[in-house]
Amino acid sequence: MSSAANVTREELVGRAQDMIPTLRARAGAAEAARRMPDETHRDFMDAGFYKIYRAKKFGGYEMPIRVMVEVVSEIGRGCGSSAWVLSNIAGHEKSHGMRDPAVQTEIRAKDPEQLTCAAFPSREAKVRRVDGGIVVDGMWNFASGVDFADWCELNVFLPREGRHPEHFFALMPKADYEVIDDWFVTGLAATGSRSVKVSEVFISERMMMPSENFRGGPTPGSTLHPGPLYKAPIWATGGKMFSAPLLGIARGALDLTLDNLGGRRAVTGADLAQQQSVHMRLAEAEAELDAAAALMLTDADIVMGYAELGEIAPLQERVRWRRSDAYAGKLCLQAVERLHALAGARRLASTDPFQRHWRDAHAAAAQISLAWDVMATNSGRVMFGLAPGDPRV
Repeated sequence: MSSAANVTREELVGRAQDMIPTLRARAGAAEAARRMPDETHRDFMDAGFYKIYRAKKFGGYEMPIRVMVEVVSEIGRGCGSSAWVLSNIAGHEKSHGMRDPAVQTEIRAKDPEQLTCAAFPSREAKVRRVDGGIVVDGMWNFASGVDFADWCELNVFLPREGRHPEHFFALMPKADYEVIDDWFVTGLAATGSRSVKVSEVFISERMMMPSENFRGGPTPGSTLHPGPLYKAPIWATGGKMFSAPLLGIARGALDLTLDNLGGRRAVTGADLAQQQSVHMRLAEAEAELDAAAALMLTDADIVMGYAELGEIAPLQERVRWRRSDAYAGKLCLQAVERLHALAGARRLASTDPFQRHWRDAHAAAAQISLAWDVMATNSGRVMFGLAPGDPRV
Protein backbone atom coordinates (compact mmCIF):
# COMPACT_ATOMS: atom_id res chain seq x y z
CA MET A 1 0.00 0.00 0.00
CA SER A 2 1.34 3.44 -0.91
CA SER A 3 2.39 5.90 1.77
CA ALA A 4 0.54 9.16 2.36
CA ALA A 5 3.24 10.92 0.40
CA ASN A 6 2.55 9.16 -2.89
CA VAL A 7 -0.92 7.59 -2.78
CA THR A 8 -2.85 8.34 -5.96
CA ARG A 9 -6.46 9.05 -6.80
CA GLU A 10 -6.52 5.91 -8.94
CA GLU A 11 -5.39 3.74 -6.04
CA LEU A 12 -8.05 5.10 -3.70
CA VAL A 13 -10.85 4.73 -6.24
CA GLY A 14 -9.62 1.22 -7.06
CA ARG A 15 -9.69 0.21 -3.40
CA ALA A 16 -13.27 1.45 -3.17
CA GLN A 17 -14.30 -0.51 -6.27
CA ASP A 18 -12.69 -3.66 -4.90
CA MET A 19 -14.82 -3.39 -1.74
CA ILE A 20 -18.20 -3.26 -3.51
CA PRO A 21 -18.96 -7.03 -3.43
CA THR A 22 -18.00 -7.32 0.25
CA LEU A 23 -20.05 -4.28 1.23
CA ARG A 24 -23.05 -5.57 -0.70
CA ALA A 25 -22.78 -8.91 1.12
CA ARG A 26 -22.70 -7.15 4.51
CA ALA A 27 -25.47 -4.64 3.78
CA GLY A 28 -28.42 -6.74 4.96
CA ALA A 29 -26.90 -7.57 8.33
CA ALA A 30 -25.76 -3.97 8.74
CA GLU A 31 -29.29 -2.71 8.13
CA ALA A 32 -30.68 -5.16 10.70
CA ALA A 33 -28.04 -4.11 13.24
CA ARG A 34 -28.74 -0.40 12.54
CA ARG A 35 -25.03 0.39 12.33
CA MET A 36 -22.09 0.01 10.01
CA PRO A 37 -20.14 -3.19 10.80
CA ASP A 38 -16.87 -2.91 12.70
CA GLU A 39 -15.28 -4.91 9.88
CA THR A 40 -16.23 -2.20 7.39
CA HIS A 41 -14.80 0.48 9.65
CA ARG A 42 -11.52 -1.44 9.82
CA ASP A 43 -11.54 -1.86 6.04
CA PHE A 44 -11.94 1.91 5.63
CA MET A 45 -9.09 2.49 8.08
CA ASP A 46 -6.84 0.05 6.25
CA ALA A 47 -7.69 1.57 2.86
CA GLY A 48 -6.89 5.06 4.14
CA PHE A 49 -10.31 6.47 3.27
CA TYR A 50 -10.57 8.51 6.47
CA LYS A 51 -7.30 10.18 5.47
CA ILE A 52 -8.49 11.56 2.13
CA TYR A 53 -9.05 15.05 3.59
CA ARG A 54 -6.62 14.74 6.50
CA ALA A 55 -3.64 17.08 6.39
CA LYS A 56 -0.36 15.63 5.19
CA LYS A 57 1.33 17.00 8.30
CA PHE A 58 -0.81 14.55 10.30
CA GLY A 59 -0.33 11.56 8.01
CA GLY A 60 -3.20 12.25 5.63
CA TYR A 61 -3.49 12.47 1.86
CA GLU A 62 -4.92 16.02 1.62
CA MET A 63 -6.70 15.14 -1.61
CA PRO A 64 -8.92 17.46 -3.67
CA ILE A 65 -12.69 17.35 -3.30
CA ARG A 66 -13.25 15.31 -6.46
CA VAL A 67 -11.42 12.31 -4.95
CA MET A 68 -13.78 12.16 -1.99
CA VAL A 69 -16.79 12.29 -4.33
CA GLU A 70 -15.38 9.50 -6.49
CA VAL A 71 -14.43 7.20 -3.60
CA VAL A 72 -17.69 7.67 -1.68
CA SER A 73 -19.85 7.16 -4.77
CA GLU A 74 -18.11 3.84 -5.43
CA ILE A 75 -18.61 2.70 -1.83
CA GLY A 76 -22.31 3.58 -2.13
CA ARG A 77 -22.73 1.05 -4.93
CA GLY A 78 -22.19 -1.66 -2.34
CA CYS A 79 -23.72 -0.13 0.79
CA GLY A 80 -25.36 3.28 0.94
CA SER A 81 -25.18 3.51 4.72
CA SER A 82 -21.46 2.75 4.74
CA ALA A 83 -20.89 5.42 2.11
CA TRP A 84 -22.87 7.90 4.21
CA VAL A 85 -20.80 7.16 7.33
CA LEU A 86 -17.54 7.42 5.40
CA SER A 87 -18.53 10.69 3.75
CA ASN A 88 -19.57 12.27 7.03
CA ILE A 89 -16.63 11.15 9.14
CA ALA A 90 -13.97 11.74 6.49
CA GLY A 91 -15.58 15.04 5.52
CA HIS A 92 -14.88 16.54 8.94
CA GLU A 93 -11.15 16.16 8.38
CA LYS A 94 -11.48 19.13 6.02
CA SER A 95 -12.91 21.41 8.68
CA HIS A 96 -10.34 20.12 11.18
CA GLY A 97 -7.59 21.34 8.88
CA MET A 98 -9.04 24.86 9.03
CA ARG A 99 -9.08 25.12 12.83
CA ASP A 100 -6.73 26.90 15.17
CA PRO A 101 -3.35 25.15 14.68
CA ALA A 102 -2.96 24.74 18.45
CA VAL A 103 -6.28 22.86 18.65
CA GLN A 104 -5.34 20.65 15.70
CA THR A 105 -1.98 19.79 17.19
CA GLU A 106 -3.51 19.08 20.58
CA ILE A 107 -6.05 16.64 19.09
CA ARG A 108 -3.57 14.85 16.86
CA ALA A 109 -0.97 14.59 19.61
CA LYS A 110 -3.35 12.39 21.61
CA ASP A 111 -4.04 10.10 18.66
CA PRO A 112 -3.49 11.00 14.99
CA GLU A 113 -6.27 8.62 13.94
CA GLN A 114 -9.07 10.22 15.99
CA LEU A 115 -12.33 10.65 14.06
CA THR A 116 -15.20 13.13 14.24
CA CYS A 117 -18.95 13.00 13.63
CA ALA A 118 -21.47 15.85 13.72
CA ALA A 119 -24.94 16.39 15.17
CA PHE A 120 -27.79 18.86 14.70
CA PRO A 121 -29.81 20.47 17.50
CA SER A 122 -33.23 19.16 18.42
CA ARG A 123 -36.00 21.52 19.48
CA GLU A 124 -35.03 20.93 23.10
CA ALA A 125 -31.34 21.78 22.59
CA LYS A 126 -30.17 24.85 24.48
CA VAL A 127 -27.08 26.98 24.03
CA ARG A 128 -26.02 30.04 26.02
CA ARG A 129 -22.97 32.24 25.96
CA VAL A 130 -20.72 32.37 29.01
CA ASP A 131 -17.29 33.83 29.64
CA GLY A 132 -14.83 32.08 27.37
CA GLY A 133 -17.31 30.02 25.37
CA ILE A 134 -20.76 28.44 25.51
CA VAL A 135 -22.71 25.97 27.60
CA VAL A 136 -24.78 23.36 25.73
CA ASP A 137 -27.61 21.26 27.11
CA GLY A 138 -30.10 18.82 25.62
CA MET A 139 -30.25 16.58 22.57
CA TRP A 140 -28.47 16.85 19.23
CA ASN A 141 -29.67 14.48 16.49
CA PHE A 142 -28.44 12.64 13.39
CA ALA A 143 -24.86 11.92 14.52
CA SER A 144 -23.94 9.69 11.58
CA GLY A 145 -20.96 7.48 12.42
CA VAL A 146 -21.08 8.26 16.12
CA ASP A 147 -20.18 4.60 16.83
CA PHE A 148 -16.67 5.25 15.49
CA ALA A 149 -16.12 8.88 16.49
CA ASP A 150 -13.85 10.26 19.19
CA TRP A 151 -15.27 13.77 18.83
CA CYS A 152 -18.59 15.32 17.87
CA GLU A 153 -19.03 18.67 16.13
CA LEU A 154 -22.25 20.13 17.44
CA ASN A 155 -24.03 22.52 15.11
CA VAL A 156 -24.97 25.40 17.38
CA PHE A 157 -26.91 28.57 16.62
CA LEU A 158 -26.56 31.71 18.75
CA PRO A 159 -29.18 34.48 18.42
CA ARG A 160 -28.19 37.87 17.03
CA GLU A 161 -30.22 41.04 17.25
CA GLY A 162 -32.09 41.68 14.00
CA ARG A 163 -30.15 39.04 12.05
CA HIS A 164 -30.05 35.31 11.42
CA PRO A 165 -28.60 33.30 14.32
CA GLU A 166 -24.84 32.86 14.14
CA HIS A 167 -23.79 29.29 13.32
CA PHE A 168 -20.80 27.53 14.86
CA PHE A 169 -19.21 24.09 14.70
CA ALA A 170 -18.52 23.37 18.36
CA LEU A 171 -16.16 20.47 18.98
CA MET A 172 -16.48 18.24 22.04
CA PRO A 173 -14.87 14.90 23.06
CA LYS A 174 -17.00 11.79 23.42
CA ALA A 175 -16.47 11.78 27.18
CA ASP A 176 -18.75 14.85 27.31
CA TYR A 177 -21.81 13.33 25.63
CA GLU A 178 -24.04 10.28 25.93
CA VAL A 179 -25.13 8.37 22.82
CA ILE A 180 -28.88 7.69 22.75
CA ASP A 181 -30.03 4.62 20.82
CA ASP A 182 -32.93 6.19 18.93
CA TRP A 183 -32.11 5.41 15.27
CA PHE A 184 -35.14 3.38 14.09
CA VAL A 185 -35.71 4.36 10.46
CA THR A 186 -36.73 2.99 7.07
CA GLY A 187 -33.73 4.21 5.07
CA LEU A 188 -29.99 4.54 5.73
CA ALA A 189 -30.67 2.39 8.77
CA ALA A 190 -27.09 1.15 9.01
CA THR A 191 -25.65 4.65 9.43
CA GLY A 192 -26.32 4.42 13.17
CA SER A 193 -27.19 8.13 13.12
CA ARG A 194 -28.10 8.24 16.78
CA SER A 195 -28.58 11.28 18.98
CA VAL A 196 -26.15 12.62 21.54
CA LYS A 197 -27.22 14.02 24.88
CA VAL A 198 -25.28 16.70 26.73
CA SER A 199 -25.91 18.04 30.20
CA GLU A 200 -24.67 21.56 30.87
CA VAL A 201 -21.36 21.03 29.06
CA PHE A 202 -18.94 23.94 28.62
CA ILE A 203 -17.25 24.31 25.21
CA SER A 204 -14.46 26.86 25.05
CA GLU A 205 -14.27 29.55 22.39
CA ARG A 206 -11.12 27.99 20.93
CA MET A 207 -13.08 24.83 20.06
CA MET A 208 -15.71 26.78 18.09
CA MET A 209 -15.66 27.63 14.37
CA PRO A 210 -18.03 30.34 13.06
CA SER A 211 -19.02 28.92 9.67
CA GLU A 212 -19.66 32.36 8.16
CA ASN A 213 -15.90 33.06 8.46
CA PHE A 214 -15.03 30.05 6.29
CA ARG A 215 -16.45 31.04 2.89
CA GLY A 216 -13.13 30.51 1.11
CA GLY A 217 -9.58 31.81 1.17
CA PRO A 218 -6.96 31.39 3.91
CA THR A 219 -8.15 30.02 7.26
CA PRO A 220 -6.49 29.81 10.67
CA GLY A 221 -5.29 26.34 9.70
CA SER A 222 -3.57 27.68 6.59
CA THR A 223 -0.58 28.70 8.68
CA LEU A 224 -0.08 25.01 9.41
CA HIS A 225 -1.34 23.59 6.11
CA PRO A 226 -0.78 26.03 3.22
CA GLY A 227 -2.38 23.75 0.60
CA PRO A 228 -5.61 24.66 -1.20
CA LEU A 229 -7.96 22.13 0.46
CA TYR A 230 -8.24 24.16 3.66
CA LYS A 231 -9.00 27.33 1.69
CA ALA A 232 -12.11 25.80 0.10
CA PRO A 233 -15.40 27.02 1.63
CA ILE A 234 -17.13 24.80 4.19
CA TRP A 235 -20.81 25.45 3.61
CA ALA A 236 -20.79 26.01 -0.15
CA THR A 237 -19.24 22.58 -0.68
CA GLY A 238 -20.92 20.75 2.21
CA GLY A 239 -23.72 19.33 0.06
CA LYS A 240 -21.29 16.88 -1.53
CA MET A 241 -21.03 15.11 1.80
CA PHE A 242 -24.59 13.90 1.09
CA SER A 243 -24.93 13.93 -2.70
CA ALA A 244 -21.89 11.67 -3.19
CA PRO A 245 -23.38 8.77 -1.16
CA LEU A 246 -26.70 9.25 -2.96
CA LEU A 247 -24.95 9.01 -6.32
CA GLY A 248 -23.39 5.72 -5.18
CA ILE A 249 -26.74 4.40 -3.93
CA ALA A 250 -28.36 5.17 -7.28
CA ARG A 251 -25.50 3.61 -9.23
CA GLY A 252 -25.84 0.51 -7.10
CA ALA A 253 -29.55 0.37 -7.93
CA LEU A 254 -28.63 0.50 -11.62
CA ASP A 255 -26.06 -2.30 -11.14
CA LEU A 256 -28.65 -4.48 -9.41
CA THR A 257 -31.25 -3.79 -12.10
CA LEU A 258 -28.89 -4.83 -14.88
CA ASP A 259 -27.94 -7.99 -12.99
CA ASN A 260 -31.59 -8.83 -12.40
CA LEU A 261 -32.78 -8.28 -15.97
CA GLY A 262 -30.08 -10.30 -17.65
CA GLY A 263 -31.77 -13.50 -18.84
CA ARG A 264 -35.04 -12.69 -17.05
CA ARG A 265 -38.32 -13.34 -18.86
CA ALA A 266 -41.77 -11.91 -18.37
CA VAL A 267 -44.71 -14.22 -17.60
CA THR A 268 -45.46 -14.16 -21.34
CA GLY A 269 -42.01 -15.58 -22.03
CA ALA A 270 -40.63 -12.33 -23.48
CA ASP A 271 -36.93 -11.68 -22.87
CA LEU A 272 -36.90 -8.45 -20.83
CA ALA A 273 -33.41 -7.56 -21.99
CA GLN A 274 -34.84 -7.28 -25.51
CA GLN A 275 -37.67 -4.88 -24.63
CA GLN A 276 -37.47 -1.31 -25.91
CA SER A 277 -39.20 0.09 -22.81
CA VAL A 278 -36.54 -1.53 -20.64
CA HIS A 279 -33.77 -0.08 -22.80
CA MET A 280 -35.25 3.41 -22.52
CA ARG A 281 -35.59 3.31 -18.74
CA LEU A 282 -32.05 2.04 -18.29
CA ALA A 283 -30.60 4.61 -20.68
CA GLU A 284 -32.43 7.52 -19.09
CA ALA A 285 -31.47 6.44 -15.57
CA GLU A 286 -27.84 6.12 -16.62
CA ALA A 287 -27.97 9.56 -18.27
CA GLU A 288 -29.40 11.08 -15.08
CA LEU A 289 -26.58 9.58 -13.03
CA ASP A 290 -23.95 10.71 -15.52
CA ALA A 291 -25.39 14.23 -15.39
CA ALA A 292 -25.44 14.19 -11.58
CA ALA A 293 -21.79 13.09 -11.45
CA ALA A 294 -20.79 15.73 -14.01
CA LEU A 295 -22.43 18.49 -11.97
CA MET A 296 -20.73 17.41 -8.76
CA LEU A 297 -17.26 16.83 -10.21
CA THR A 298 -17.24 19.97 -12.34
CA ASP A 299 -18.10 22.06 -9.31
CA ALA A 300 -15.49 20.23 -7.22
CA ASP A 301 -12.80 21.22 -9.71
CA ILE A 302 -14.00 24.84 -9.87
CA VAL A 303 -13.97 25.06 -6.08
CA MET A 304 -10.39 23.81 -5.95
CA GLY A 305 -9.43 26.34 -8.62
CA TYR A 306 -10.54 29.19 -6.38
CA ALA A 307 -8.84 27.55 -3.39
CA GLU A 308 -5.54 27.25 -5.24
CA LEU A 309 -5.68 31.01 -5.83
CA GLY A 310 -6.68 31.59 -2.21
CA GLU A 311 -9.74 33.50 -3.36
CA ILE A 312 -13.34 33.66 -2.16
CA ALA A 313 -15.72 32.79 -4.98
CA PRO A 314 -18.58 35.21 -5.72
CA LEU A 315 -21.79 34.61 -3.77
CA GLN A 316 -23.70 33.52 -6.89
CA GLU A 317 -21.05 30.87 -7.54
CA ARG A 318 -21.16 29.57 -3.98
CA VAL A 319 -24.94 29.36 -4.00
CA ARG A 320 -24.82 27.60 -7.36
CA TRP A 321 -22.58 24.88 -5.92
CA ARG A 322 -25.22 24.20 -3.28
CA ARG A 323 -27.90 24.20 -5.94
CA SER A 324 -25.93 21.77 -8.11
CA ASP A 325 -25.58 19.24 -5.29
CA ALA A 326 -29.31 19.40 -4.59
CA TYR A 327 -30.11 19.00 -8.27
CA ALA A 328 -27.69 16.09 -8.52
CA GLY A 329 -29.57 14.48 -5.65
CA LYS A 330 -32.85 15.11 -7.47
CA LEU A 331 -31.49 13.40 -10.58
CA CYS A 332 -30.28 10.41 -8.55
CA LEU A 333 -33.66 9.93 -6.89
CA GLN A 334 -35.40 10.21 -10.26
CA ALA A 335 -33.13 7.51 -11.64
CA VAL A 336 -33.89 5.13 -8.77
CA GLU A 337 -37.63 5.71 -9.16
CA ARG A 338 -37.33 5.05 -12.88
CA LEU A 339 -35.56 1.77 -12.19
CA HIS A 340 -38.09 0.80 -9.53
CA ALA A 341 -40.67 0.26 -12.25
CA LEU A 342 -38.43 -2.51 -13.63
CA ALA A 343 -38.07 -4.30 -10.29
CA GLY A 344 -41.38 -6.11 -10.52
CA ALA A 345 -43.28 -7.93 -7.80
CA ARG A 346 -40.44 -10.43 -7.39
CA ARG A 347 -38.29 -7.70 -5.85
CA LEU A 348 -40.75 -6.33 -3.32
CA ALA A 349 -39.29 -8.23 -0.36
CA SER A 350 -37.87 -5.87 2.26
CA THR A 351 -34.67 -7.94 2.25
CA ASP A 352 -34.13 -7.49 -1.49
CA PRO A 353 -30.96 -5.44 -2.14
CA PHE A 354 -32.74 -3.22 -4.67
CA GLN A 355 -35.40 -2.30 -2.12
CA ARG A 356 -32.63 -1.32 0.31
CA HIS A 357 -31.16 1.01 -2.31
CA TRP A 358 -34.61 2.45 -2.96
CA ARG A 359 -35.14 3.12 0.77
CA ASP A 360 -31.64 4.53 1.19
CA ALA A 361 -32.05 6.83 -1.81
CA HIS A 362 -35.21 8.35 -0.36
CA ALA A 363 -33.57 8.77 3.04
CA ALA A 364 -30.50 10.44 1.54
CA ALA A 365 -32.60 12.80 -0.58
CA ALA A 366 -34.42 13.93 2.57
CA GLN A 367 -31.24 15.53 3.95
CA ILE A 368 -31.86 19.29 4.19
CA SER A 369 -28.73 20.10 2.15
CA LEU A 370 -30.31 18.25 -0.78
CA ALA A 371 -33.77 19.84 -0.40
CA TRP A 372 -34.35 21.06 -3.94
CA ASP A 373 -37.02 23.63 -3.12
CA VAL A 374 -34.76 25.28 -0.54
CA MET A 375 -31.59 25.33 -2.65
CA ALA A 376 -33.43 26.38 -5.81
CA THR A 377 -35.06 29.27 -3.95
CA ASN A 378 -31.71 30.46 -2.61
CA SER A 379 -30.19 30.29 -6.07
CA GLY A 380 -33.09 32.16 -7.63
CA ARG A 381 -32.95 34.88 -4.98
CA VAL A 382 -29.28 35.52 -5.61
CA MET A 383 -29.91 35.72 -9.37
CA PHE A 384 -32.07 38.78 -8.60
CA GLY A 385 -29.47 40.31 -6.31
CA LEU A 386 -31.33 39.33 -3.15
CA ALA A 387 -29.70 37.88 -0.05
CA PRO A 388 -29.83 34.07 0.20
CA GLY A 389 -32.05 32.57 2.84
CA ASP A 390 -29.02 30.88 4.41
CA PRO A 391 -26.30 33.38 5.46
CA ARG A 392 -23.72 30.61 6.03
CA VAL A 393 -23.06 30.19 2.33
